[in-house]
Amino acid sequence: MIAECSHCKTKYNIDERKIPGAGVKVRCKKCGEVMYIRRPPAATPAPDVTKKTSYTAPAPVTQPGSAAGIPPPPVVEKPPSMELPKKAEAERKAVEESVERKVHLSEEELTEEDKKWHARARRLAKALASDLVLYNKARVEQGLKDGTIAKVLGPEIRRSWDYYCQQIPKHIVESTDYFKEQLNTIVGKGTKIFK
Repeated sequence: MIAECSHCKTKYNIDERKIPGAGVKVRCKKCGEVMYIRRPPAATPAPDVTKKTSYTAPAPVTQPGSAAGIPPPPVVEKPPSMELPKKAEAERKAVEESVERKVHLSEEELTEEDKKWHARARRLAKALASDLVLYNKARVEQGLKDGTIAKVLGPEIRRSWDYYCQQIPKHIVESTDYFKEQLNTIVGKGTKIFK
């Protein structure tokens, strides 16, 4: 099924089998808007209007102690809760991952400006990770050896991350892992240290 963000009109192709019966809340990877996605209703067969059927109206329901013929007050149904049951959490994650894969795979659907921003984000993430290694060579080697690289370079990584977030648009920062990928590739030397 196709789900469309009501805010930025980005379309996502989602496998409806992964959507739980109660629906799922998913964040748009382009603009950050929260979408509520529900599985489309199953098609029901149309009633056969050629057959004649007789219909008898049901007798009015009366409550004990009420006057005959006065209908009971209408039953007000509570709106469905937006909270998902715990067992649907895995299905929600599967839908989010499907949306995330769609964002990564749909380069051709990006605007020219967004393509330029994605390229700039990749270059900046690579440069920042390279600078971390260049200016902290001994500490990086020791941190990799001891398995404490994240702790050893914590403040420097934080400053680099803050700078990255200032330079790159929020929707690209939130929808990609360029910074983390470059930390693992360059600082972690191909080891998936930063998750």
